[in-house]
Amino acid sequence: MRGLTLLLCLLSVLATAAEPTRVTYVDATSLKHNPNNSYFGLLLQLALEKSSDKYGPFELKAIDIEISQKRHLRELEKGTIDVFWTMTSYGREVEARPVRVPLTKGMYGIRLLAINKADSELYANITDLKQLASLTAIQGRDWPDTQVLRLNRLEVNTDVAEVDLYPFLARHPGSYFPRGVTEIFAETDNRDMPTVAVDRQLVLVYPAAMHFFVARDNELLANRLEYGLKRAQADGSFDQLFYGFPQHRSAFERADFAKRRFLYLQNPLLPRTSNADEIRAMQLEVMRRFGGK
Repeated sequence: MRGLTLLLCLLSVLATAAEPTRVTYVDATSLKHNPNNSYFGLLLQLALEKSSDKYGPFELKAIDIEISQKRHLRELEKGTIDVFWTMTSYGREVEARPVRVPLTKGMYGIRLLAINKADSELYANITDLKQLASLTAIQGRDWPDTQVLRLNRLEVNTDVAEVDLYPFLARHPGSYFPRGVTEIFAETDNRDMPTVAVDRQLVLVYPAAMHFFVARDNELLANRLEYGLKRAQADGSFDQLFYGFPQHRSAFERADFAKRRFLYLQNPLLPRTSNADEIRAMQLEVMRRFGGK
């Protein structure tokens, strides 16, 4: 009888060990008109694959809906989703558990400006942040970079719903929409808005890190993703995905960094756990690779 009990316990342990890690996330690539968004899904899959030897099999499920960053955090807490990605800040790291491996080499801190074409000549004459402050950035209300812009004394309008930001820009000269260099071209190419263009003059730069975030109590998934991402960095598959991703290569080449004026911002929201010098070095590496400063 005792032997049977031990056998049943062993079988139970083996069955539990064989159960895959189920990871659900939001992938609104098509809804956001941004194929670049799929990079994060591919990187998530890579991290899970690279950690399979230690943590076992996994099942990855994408939900194709468009929700705000604030709702992402609520759904994470409720357990509807298991992971999402966002720019880190003190506030974000209180609300959710970060996986402290930068996902985009600081590229979300390299911002080009989507503008109304009627303003094109204005940007040709802007050489500093004080001059840029005469115009108004439009941003999502709960985005970390919104506070970064405000803390650098730039005017920011957060009264526009996220889904209406580009339509608002198309109708309102005097506004601009700062977007990550790996986002902006895909977003503007995939919208039929003839009055919207990508400014060719300026680039805003500040240290920023994109991280995966999981629920505060999901230490196991956080550890698994960190382990997998670091293995991918060590064996070169991380860089292979980052630099080989078609939308990244296209965006870096179209950005034409060498012809732009760089405006540098501070990021007081960057947690002390993030190494600003390391992020700047990664940003510089990418820009130099594609003809920047």
